[in-house]
Amino acid sequence: MKEFNGEKFCKDIIELRGTDSQSAFAEKLGINRSTLSLLENGKQIPTLELFNKLCNLASKSTEEYFKETTKDSLVYLMGSLDEADKMKIEEMAERIRIKEKYERLAKRSSYVGY
Repeated sequence: MKEFNGEKFCKDIIELRGTDSQSAFAEKLGINRSTLSLLENGKQIPTLELFNKLCNLASKSTEEYFKETTKDSLVYLMGSLDEADKMKIEEMAERIRIKEKYERLAKRSSYVGY
């Protein structure tokens, strides 16, 4: 399972901004300065549109911001299931997490006015 590496994203967005002020860089991105501040401090995750824009500006792959994790409590609770069944459950849990993530992003971007 992969999860968003917010720490790397925060570090890279600050590095990408360089000597620009938050206001100037936010204007280049088409977002509010306060949104940029939240992104840089890891208190907000970017919309998909903004995430892609930042990756393009930095010439980085979106995959660079996702890391492999084994922190899935469902896997630990599966105990004595066959390996094939464990894999099916793990795949379904991943699909649910992805769906929930996109629902949160869609909800958030409707508030921001994108």
